[in-house]
Amino acid sequence: MNRWEHVRQYQQAGAYVFMALPNQKYNAVSGGFNNSFNNRDDLQSWLNIYPEYYKGNVGIDLSKSNLVVVDIDKHEQNGMASILAWFKSHNVNPDTLQDTYVEQTPTGGLHAFYLIPSGQDKPKHIINAIKGVDVLSNTAVMTAPSTMTGGQYRQITPFDKIKPVPTWVYDLANGLDTDRPSHTYKAKYSLADRWKMTINGFEIGERNNQAMSLAGYLFAIDVTPQDIYDIMQTVNERSNEPLPDNELNTVYMSARRREEKKRARMNDYGRD
Repeated sequence: MNRWEHVRQYQQAGAYVFMALPNQKYNAVSGGFNNSFNNRDDLQSWLNIYPEYYKGNVGIDLSKSNLVVVDIDKHEQNGMASILAWFKSHNVNPDTLQDTYVEQTPTGGLHAFYLIPSGQDKPKHIINAIKGVDVLSNTAVMTAPSTMTGGQYRQITPFDKIKPVPTWVYDLANGLDTDRPSHTYKAKYSLADRWKMTINGFEIGERNNQAMSLAGYLFAIDVTPQDIYDIMQTVNERSNEPLPDNELNTVYMSARRREEKKRARMNDYGRD
């Protein structure tokens, strides 16, 4: 199957396809991976303007497409061990990964693709939902037959096996609302603890930690930066001993920089 047959399959499934430079993950034209199209004619018109991409790699813009990808790393972290342990603890049949369209990445990881039915919300985009496993829904992902220095993206199961997104993918993405395997990170403060902070303010001796936890949570659920700062100021004012403004600013900026680094990683198109 040549690259244009792959592209046709993806677009017929509702995917927005972009082209990357040869042997690369990125589209260097202004707009990056958002230079994506769900029909061949529009993609061809774009390629007529940028012919250097004609023999390039193929990617899918998940931010526009009705698709979500579970990215299982096997290069830097053992994501397969993590997902199998998670399946066991959540009573999910591990064979579920073979029931949809799956690709192997150049570094040996797996990308499991799922369709989002019309009118249904996507799972949220989260890096390291569990160790070595990402849920990708708002970035880009490289696809077969793309080639990198270390190898090729290749199909493990036929594309026509692609299935609607199962409930477990939402559970995986909503890590705060599910039990995680004991070897994974557990937040110091629960969601209930954070709600108590908003009512009662930060506790003496825990003010900096609680402020960081609250800010990180608000960034994770996509509250706007200005609203996050306003919320933190309001909660701080409710504290018996509010943090000085300069300390609150330092906590806020630290949480914001951490979120910006995470989102920069998102823009690197997952792990592979």
